Amino acid sequence: MDGIDKIASTLILDCSNLVKFLTGFSKHCVCFLVMSVFTITLNAQNDSLEVERLYKLGIDSLRVKTQKSIHNFEKAIQIINDSILTKETDNNYFLLKKALILDELSHYYRKDTDDVPSLKAIQESLKIKESIGETYTLSSTYRILGRLYRYKKDSIKALEYYKKALAQSKMYGNDKERVQTLSALSGYYLTYKDIEKSEMYAQQALKYGDSIGYNKGKSLAFLNFSNIEKRKKNYESAISYSNKNIELCEKTNDRISIERNYKVLGYCYRKMGQPEKAVFYYKKSLDLLIDIGIEGSIANRCLALSNAYTDLGNHERAFAFYRGYKRQQIKDMNIKSIKEFAELEAKYTYERQKTIDSIRLVEEQKINEEHLLQQASTRFWKITAIIVGVFGLIIAGIVFVSRKRKEQIRLGQLKNEMLQKEVDYKQKDISDFALNISRNRKWREELLAYIKKIKKSGSFKDDSNFKDLEKAVLEREIVDNNMVDIQSKVDVLNTAFYEKLHEKFPTLTKTEAKICSLIRLNIDNNEIALLQNVALESVYRSRSRLRKKLNLSSKDDLNTFLNQF
Repeated sequence: MDGIDKIASTLILDCSNLVKFLTGFSKHCVCFLVMSVFTITLNAQNDSLEVERLYKLGIDSLRVKTQKSIHNFEKAIQIINDSILTKETDNNYFLLKKALILDELSHYYRKDTDDVPSLKAIQESLKIKESIGETYTLSSTYRILGRLYRYKKDSIKALEYYKKALAQSKMYGNDKERVQTLSALSGYYLTYKDIEKSEMYAQQALKYGDSIGYNKGKSLAFLNFSNIEKRKKNYESAISYSNKNIELCEKTNDRISIERNYKVLGYCYRKMGQPEKAVFYYKKSLDLLIDIGIEGSIANRCLALSNAYTDLGNHERAFAFYRGYKRQQIKDMNIKSIKEFAELEAKYTYERQKTIDSIRLVEEQKINEEHLLQQASTRFWKITAIIVGVFGLIIAGIVFVSRKRKEQIRLGQLKNEMLQKEVDYKQKDISDFALNISRNRKWREELLAYIKKIKKSGSFKDDSNFKDLEKAVLEREIVDNNMVDIQSKVDVLNTAFYEKLHEKFPTLTKTEAKICSLIRLNIDNNEIALLQNVALESVYRSRSRLRKKLNLSSKDDLNTFLNQF
């Protein structure tokens, strides 16, 4: 009994110890299990937080530090693949997150001109969204696919996916995506030079973006309008849209869009032939890029500034920015070879010196050209002055000769008029003189006939008075014949005399001039009376009037004075 009791008591003790052991072990297992579950949950939560952190970093670095964004996105996808999706078979949230990250990665792979990974990423995103039944953000994937095919110059597929994106955004009410797709379609049609459709979609994007208060969408529409006006070469209108866009972006502090518009302004002012303003806006664009940290576009702005300074004729500044453009290209291409960089640097130094020498040569040529132009200008003005002087003298000579000829013609006309008057006077005198002679002859013939008749009748045959009468009539006939001879001599000899006398004494009458010519020919007063068919007393009175008109004193001899002409 004692042995049994001892064994029983030993068994009871062992059982008691076993129960205690089992109880303690159970507690440890429960704690271990609880700790394991907690650790797994905590790790999963940490993975989720890390994914969100990396996604946010990637988004914040977009368009600024592309490579950093790509790195963060790729790391986030790796965590999703390795730590989340492998443990949870049904997690649509992280699948959608992965798809959204792949959308962004596709865009920035393409920016690095890596089309294959870009297409692969966007196709994977599309597959994920379709598998989980995602509808709201599917339009964004379609739009990115359209943009990718557009850059690959596959216009048919690009338009197909753009239209799918627009239809999807309308169907599921993704208003912001709808505005962005409308802007993308505007850019698509602008690429293929369909200005009318490009303007239509830009107008729709602006209108719809304004209706929902989506400033980023409105900014994209304004940018499209600027590019459309640039394509149409309406640079002033493009500038107007860019200024409106800048005002809008300043309200939302969208510095990247502001920089884009500065670039557009620089381009437009350069095309308008205003390189000073082009330099101003290109510099603002470059400063903003550097401030934001967008290194990928710095090379482009340096090249733009180089071209603008070239337009200004500032070759030294143009070369400095061209050198900056080349250096930035080297940096962007990740050229690490010191030797290659040294060769490029030597080449740039050589080009710089060459440019400086070229500038000096251009300046020397410019100075020489200005000197030659000045000499040519001096010669030109001298020759011009000589030509003008010669022409002036010729014109003055022509005017003088013309006036002289006109004066001669006028004097000739006056002389002809005077001669014509003189001829008229002479014709009248001759006519009167001939008439008088004719009358005298008729009277003598009648008188002689009457005398013959008386002689035949025997009356007064021996009367001396009758004989004297016959003798006087015959003598009168001789006198008339002599008068004809004298008159012809007067007309022949006194033509020049009449001219001189009339020139010096224009108030003399025709009869007075005739008497002057008879006196000059030494014809006595009786003969003058007979020639003029006037009384002798009338001749004396005429001589008295002549002396007064000729301004002769009582001592001056009229005959001597008239013979001076």
